[in-house]
Amino acid sequence: MKNFYLLIALFSLYFSKAQTYIMNNTNVAIGCPSSSLFYDSGNVGGNYANSENFTKTFTAPVGQCLSITLANIDIESCCDDLNIYDGPTTASPLLANVFGIIAGPVTYVSSGNTMTFRFTSDGSVVGAGWQATITCAPPCAGAPAPGVISISSSTAGCASGGPVTLSAAGASAGCGILSQWQSAPTATGPWTNITNATGAGSASTSYIGQTFFRKRACCGASCAFSNTISVGTGSAAASCDLSTYVPSVVPYSFDVFAGTLAPSTDDVLYSSSILFGFPFCFTGAQYGGGFPASNGALVFAGVPCFPNVYFNQMAAGGIGTGYVIDQPAPSKVNNTTSTPQNAVLGPWHDIDPSVGGTIRYTTLGVAPNRRFVISFLNVPMYSSPCNTNASKDFTGQIKLFETSNNIEIHITNKQTCATWNNGAAIMGLTSFDGNTYIPPVNATAHNYPTQWNMTNTAYRFTSPCAAPGGPCAVLPVNFKSFYGERLEGINKLTWESAVESGVKNYIVERSSDAENFVEIAKITPNNLPSKYTFDDKTTMPGTLNYYRITSFENNGQQTRTNVLPLGAKDGEIALSGIYPNPVKGDFAMIVDSKIVSVLTINVYDTFGKLVKTINQNIGTGVTPLNLNCSELRAGIYLIESIDSNKKIVSKQKMIKVD
Repeated sequence: MKNFYLLIALFSLYFSKAQTYIMNNTNVAIGCPSSSLFYDSGNVGGNYANSENFTKTFTAPVGQCLSITLANIDIESCCDDLNIYDGPTTASPLLANVFGIIAGPVTYVSSGNTMTFRFTSDGSVVGAGWQATITCAPPCAGAPAPGVISISSSTAGCASGGPVTLSAAGASAGCGILSQWQSAPTATGPWTNITNATGAGSASTSYIGQTFFRKRACCGASCAFSNTISVGTGSAAASCDLSTYVPSVVPYSFDVFAGTLAPSTDDVLYSSSILFGFPFCFTGAQYGGGFPASNGALVFAGVPCFPNVYFNQMAAGGIGTGYVIDQPAPSKVNNTTSTPQNAVLGPWHDIDPSVGGTIRYTTLGVAPNRRFVISFLNVPMYSSPCNTNASKDFTGQIKLFETSNNIEIHITNKQTCATWNNGAAIMGLTSFDGNTYIPPVNATAHNYPTQWNMTNTAYRFTSPCAAPGGPCAVLPVNFKSFYGERLEGINKLTWESAVESGVKNYIVERSSDAENFVEIAKITPNNLPSKYTFDDKTTMPGTLNYYRITSFENNGQQTRTNVLPLGAKDGEIALSGIYPNPVKGDFAMIVDSKIVSVLTINVYDTFGKLVKTINQNIGTGVTPLNLNCSELRAGIYLIESIDSNKKIVSKQKMIKVD
């Protein structure tokens, strides 16, 4: 067992002979000017007994506060705790939680005339006696310093919301100083006090969307405010919440069963994110792709700080999703349910493509009215005898619509397998945080634990948030639409303006990595709302490119569209540019593949000598490749990519530096 002790530290403008108080449950009034030495019932430096728990309150005369100074604290962090409260009870604000080894002296000053000690031990150790010096402190005067506040939590980058920890450096701490942390939706307010956030040095809270914080410090009627900081981006604003989506019945229509074959693996997300071919808006966020799930869903990427598979992992290619449905949606209760969040459940149930059936995905139609379709055809239920009964095989489609951002679920045949997982199935939409569920009819008809069957039925989900021009619009106000497609080896871009007053020109920009853009064309506006087209004929076959349109106004202001990827078409492979470039060690490329292939990557030096070959198995979808070239000397190299049919997909220059 570990011995520990606490050295006396005297801190008071009114120090006089110390008065000793033995550890017990008697509250003590401190006379001023005086100092009180507080320690356990043993000798100074002696031992305290096992389980010697106590709570003691010290009180100073009205107009005075208490100051407690601790030094060289050595409290067993596994087993003991010393809490100091700024007030008469343990329900008062917590000034300090003291345990472990802390080099002193450390001083805590109450904001009033009382302070409470609470010491607890679990009885597993016997240690040396500890001490504290309790003195009176003069009241504050004038406006105190609130300090410079900052974000000390790693969750501050969460776009839509989450927990956050705030801290203040250089804040005044003294008798009578009252601190209050505040939040607001804008930098100018209105400001609201954060509940239970009165600590001078730090505070913990949560936020949704873009939120501003500051700290107020007062001494009587004299107050001062800290700087203002913000977190989030506002993407989770109420106007774009999942609750704005409204279901309706639409005529059942099963699209042609076509497209890229998805792997026949059970209880997983597809091996990589797949591109829709157009930007799609879901609950205020823009997505270019998503993950088909083998159990009948389309799962969007997780929002930072909100894991959306089992509530403990972010959606990613090839991860296991499980099959357990043990609670109804919305299901943010624990992480036992497999129902994914930020997803379209079409429905979510335990089907097994490894036994039979087919899953495909494709983009149909012509821009700007395309639709992305995931098709499940004759996929058996899991568990015998249901998986050998063809009448119970599932067939259905999930459809996402360009421009309108509508979502549809079409069910050809969905039956119940009551002998497995209680026949559980959930259909509808789930929010990023697991707190909202939009059913096609009501909260129970197609939700756990109801067992339900369906044939030749379809539902649509719409939201004013997702409607063109609504608060979920992904384009600036002076753009009405932006889309593109690859036809006959040409990347064709089309955009339409809503407002052109003051627009000087439009710049067409292209990138190989979606981050570093270069200008490839400048278009003069017509000075009236118009539709524009641009054909990029300079792209190489097999190259994945990213586009955006930037409008330059006469006053110097710039606005940009979303980023649009254009890559492979059916039966092709496309690769992005090399990044970073120049390269030191590792480099990466993004593969957009519409076929399963083995990609051979050959590296040639400036003399045309083959110096390295890398073979990569490529599935369908968008896959990042991380490649190492640390053994290569500094210089210029040619990176050649060849598919399984010995067709050259791309040739790119790479610069290697030391």
